[in-house]
Amino acid sequence: MKKIFSQCLRFLNRHKLLIFIFGIFLCELFLRFYQMDLRNPFGYDQFDNAWAAKKIVVDHYFPLVGMVAKADSGIYIGPAYYYLISIFYWLTNLNPIASSLFAGVTSIFTFWVIFYFIKKLTNTQVAIIAVVINTFSYMAIVFDRVQWPVDFIPSMSLIIFYLLYKVVTGDSKKIVWLALAIGFMWSIHFTAIFFPIIVILSLPFFPRNKETLKYILISIPLFILCLMPNIIYQLSQKGANGAFGGYLSGSYHGFHLRRVLQLTHDALIQFNPYLTIKEGEYAKYLLFPLFFLVFLYKKIIRNNLVFCYLVLLWFVVPWFVFATYSGELSDYYFSINRFVVLLILSYFIYRIWSLKFLLVKVIVTVFLITYCVYNLTFFLQYGNDNNLMAEEKTVNQKINNHKYIHWQQGVPEAYIYYYLMRQKGVRVY
Repeated sequence: MKKIFSQCLRFLNRHKLLIFIFGIFLCELFLRFYQMDLRNPFGYDQFDNAWAAKKIVVDHYFPLVGMVAKADSGIYIGPAYYYLISIFYWLTNLNPIASSLFAGVTSIFTFWVIFYFIKKLTNTQVAIIAVVINTFSYMAIVFDRVQWPVDFIPSMSLIIFYLLYKVVTGDSKKIVWLALAIGFMWSIHFTAIFFPIIVILSLPFFPRNKETLKYILISIPLFILCLMPNIIYQLSQKGANGAFGGYLSGSYHGFHLRRVLQLTHDALIQFNPYLTIKEGEYAKYLLFPLFFLVFLYKKIIRNNLVFCYLVLLWFVVPWFVFATYSGELSDYYFSINRFVVLLILSYFIYRIWSLKFLLVKVIVTVFLITYCVYNLTFFLQYGNDNNLMAEEKTVNQKINNHKYIHWQQGVPEAYIYYYLMRQKGVRVY
């Protein structure tokens, strides 16, 4: 017995890092899958995705485009997201719980993207701090539980950041993967338009050799191939280009420094979910510029300078582009830098932890534990009124009262009614 206990201790000591990460991952699973029907929303976007999946699975209608990027703009994102979510609706026989399941699976993808790519960009300790913060942050939990394409923006953006960093530091082969990742992003959200701009602004740092030119020439047709469904659709739609041109001319008001200053808060808004308390949000105005000083301290080498340049682009490009836009802005329009923010905050905590003082390490540990407990308590106290269980209860009551729910665009009750009646063998719509 003593020998077995000793072996267990040696195993735990040898694999303590792996065990810790696996433990955090189990917490992530609980916080993203717990009471999905009660805590996950089922609203306008979820209805739209569910109905698109129904058309693919039942009607065998295979779209060339996805959701409209902006209302009345004539711009559509790619169809890849519709096809991804249709797999879950097919597996669940069109049960709307597929929406929550897909959100949960997306969060698993997010967890490992954060850990793997932040580890590659910095080190294991920073990556561990990052997954701990993102796993327990109340706003991160809420973000991950909403099934919509926006869930993919931060994780795909971090992958693109890593690939571009590898390219500008000499790995030309990554250009192909970079083109495919940016191409896929066009099936996620219209803010994918930022990435070609970022790549263009990074071109001066690309390796100047024949191999780079070769991979650029390979990547261009691959990128166009990713956009081909949209291109075919747009060419087949008469007047679509006119609507697109009209939207651009109506929403562009030029570049003005005053508007840039007005959007300073929005440019750094992705700090807010991780800083938790409202008073802490003001810290972002100090943390952002301070990061560059801390990161470059005693290590002013090319790779570090390029890294900081990319971090700057991830904030400045959406900031300045939206400064020319006169339409309504939402906080998730800036989601491309969400995990760059996470990297910045995790790096700060790591540098403080690295100080050779036991008291400092104790303070950092207590801070992280307090942060996790506070956010976990907040999550367990609050639910979501616009949840699937409530919607199903309402629809069932109407069915029992022999009320017919007419199909309406963006009304979740309409899809739930369709699903419940289909279960009864009654065809509607």
